[in-house]
Amino acid sequence: MSDEGVNLTVDLAPRNSHHLRLSNPIMIASGTLGYDGYGRGLTPEMRLSRLGAVIPKTVTRHPRKGNPEPRWHPRSFREAREAGEGIYLNSVGLANPGIEAALTDLAPQWAQWGATVVLSLSAESVAQFGEMAAMAQGVEGFRAMELNLSCPNVADGALFGHDAKLAAAATWAVRANTDLPVLVKLAPNVPDIIPIARAVVAAGADALTICNTLPAMTIDVEQRKPVLGGITGGLSGPGLRAVALALVYRAVQAVDVPVIGVGGIFRANDALEYILAGATAVQIGSANLADLWAPFNILEEFRAYLAERAISDVNQLIGAAQARAPVWTTPPGLPPPTW
Repeated sequence: MSDEGVNLTVDLAPRNSHHLRLSNPIMIASGTLGYDGYGRGLTPEMRLSRLGAVIPKTVTRHPRKGNPEPRWHPRSFREAREAGEGIYLNSVGLANPGIEAALTDLAPQWAQWGATVVLSLSAESVAQFGEMAAMAQGVEGFRAMELNLSCPNVADGALFGHDAKLAAAATWAVRANTDLPVLVKLAPNVPDIIPIARAVVAAGADALTICNTLPAMTIDVEQRKPVLGGITGGLSGPGLRAVALALVYRAVQAVDVPVIGVGGIFRANDALEYILAGATAVQIGSANLADLWAPFNILEEFRAYLAERAISDVNQLIGAAQARAPVWTTPPGLPPPTW
């Protein structure tokens, strides 16, 4: 309960014995915690304990160098924001020190933050997901795991996040090797997110994070080449928000676990859209790259919104914009949708 008398507490894992209770629904998305994804550039005044949770950059089984430079477009997110640009591209390629270094060197630092930290994992196979979860079991410094399913399965090249069976298998492998809450981050560029969402929930996911970035690119017409070293990258920022919001709205109707909304949140109103659509919490991503104070400012704006309207509990707003009747209807004479 805040000093203004507004309850912002939410639970992202109500079915897990450990729960994942956050003091407020504002989280920092993986890859955007500081300038390096692990907190570089944060000042002592930016107390991470004030936020609901933070997710350091995704780690893989082995260290990765990532994609060639340039990895970001535009190079200055602050200038892009001031110009009203809604296109944010990244092609980092999951550069990270590997899970062993994360557990031995980084996790002890996370434990000193006094914040709710979530470990983000990505793997090349189902077995590797399970192995990483087992390695992390019992390590201090984080209270949950988030599965980044954007990488392909090396066995057949299929993206985990694009295949319901693969996504479920990865989720089950982690669930079998940890008792911590498991969040699963889904991709937006799929024909239908609902079968995938239901599959990972059935496999043991405690919550869903929706959504990851969209594949995208832009070309420098003067140099006649793509602006990113990796050719294509992931689209985030304001351009992603409407897509992610629609997916959150649908997923909330299809699963019985909390959904976390992420994509293009730069102010409290953006976060409120997700909450009203049914999200229990939100993650701030690209906004951090423009201003490291962004999640803290959004939290204060969010709290002020509720206080000014005499809303005593944020949970009263979750899903308030959901239609009472089914949103996706079938015209007469046609068979019902399979999902």
